[in-house]
Amino acid sequence: MGDTLWGTPSIRAIKKKIPQVEIDLLLQPQWQSLFHNNKNIRSLIPYYPQWYYQLKVLSKVITTHYDHVLIFHANKDIRRILPFLRSPSILSHQATHGYWRSREKLSINHPDNLKNKIIKLKKPVHGILRRIELIKNINIPSNGTHMDIFLEEKDNNEAIKFLGINNIRPKNFIYLNIGGSIIQKQWPVDKFISLSKTILRETSLSIVLGGGPEDMARVEFIQNQLGHNRITSTKNRSLKKNCALINQSKVLITPDSGPMHVGFALKVPTIALFWTTDNKGIARNDLNGPNYCGPLEIDKSLYSVIRGGFVDIGTKKNWMAWNNPEHLFSKTIVAEDVWQELIKYI
Repeated sequence: MGDTLWGTPSIRAIKKKIPQVEIDLLLQPQWQSLFHNNKNIRSLIPYYPQWYYQLKVLSKVITTHYDHVLIFHANKDIRRILPFLRSPSILSHQATHGYWRSREKLSINHPDNLKNKIIKLKKPVHGILRRIELIKNINIPSNGTHMDIFLEEKDNNEAIKFLGINNIRPKNFIYLNIGGSIIQKQWPVDKFISLSKTILRETSLSIVLGGGPEDMARVEFIQNQLGHNRITSTKNRSLKKNCALINQSKVLITPDSGPMHVGFALKVPTIALFWTTDNKGIARNDLNGPNYCGPLEIDKSLYSVIRGGFVDIGTKKNWMAWNNPEHLFSKTIVAEDVWQELIKYI
């Protein structure tokens, strides 16, 4: 989700520089609703990694001649499609460090004229800036780094109606995102429970528990453990509806995950939790840290970043410690750390 939203500043910049341009966006279908009502985009084309579904993609794109194809984010399976695209210019970005070495796979088995189209970055930079660097190569200047999500009036009205049904007033609740794309990005449920108890005890604010479909078991467990009438969850709500709900929250509290970027895009005060893996509280592979995937050029009054471990030292929940004890955390993010940041906003 975040990787997809990182492309919106560059899309906006292209449209501003060349107003008559027509932009098609190829993306996984689960993220399409994030781009509904985005006037910078002509059409959304669903992308699938399986080769037999990619035949459907090809039937839609090979009939169009594109001046440029910009690969903002892709895995190696997209290489099946590239040789069939009708475009003299196919550009991708690639850094020469750690995580981004996997981008070299894009050049494998490509026609010779594509090998020089990978823009190499001398050092890792934020994902948004990587995409901006790409458009600079086709003479498009930056139009800022703010991500775009366009909510319609009906989206906000539906969110307000949902809150009313649950006896919650807009801007009078904390949205807790329980989800995380991978296990190490999931703040433990016991810490969410502890934080929720403090919020309910010390404030009159309500709590909305959110997450993706795969997070609903954890969400339900937390809700059942708390058993409070000022708590509800986003079960069975669509991605766009959850964006509108985040937009109505007083504060969003979330691990480093897609909803974090939604909060940044909608300018909702956001407390972002970043897991780290060394004794100084700084990730060894800092490409997963806030400098490269966190807030970028956002008003400092709208966000806080907390860095540390997500599980206690020595617990079996520490998935990395099973095979590599040196990854044990010395500083764990506990509920009190988050509460102290939350006080600043409430």
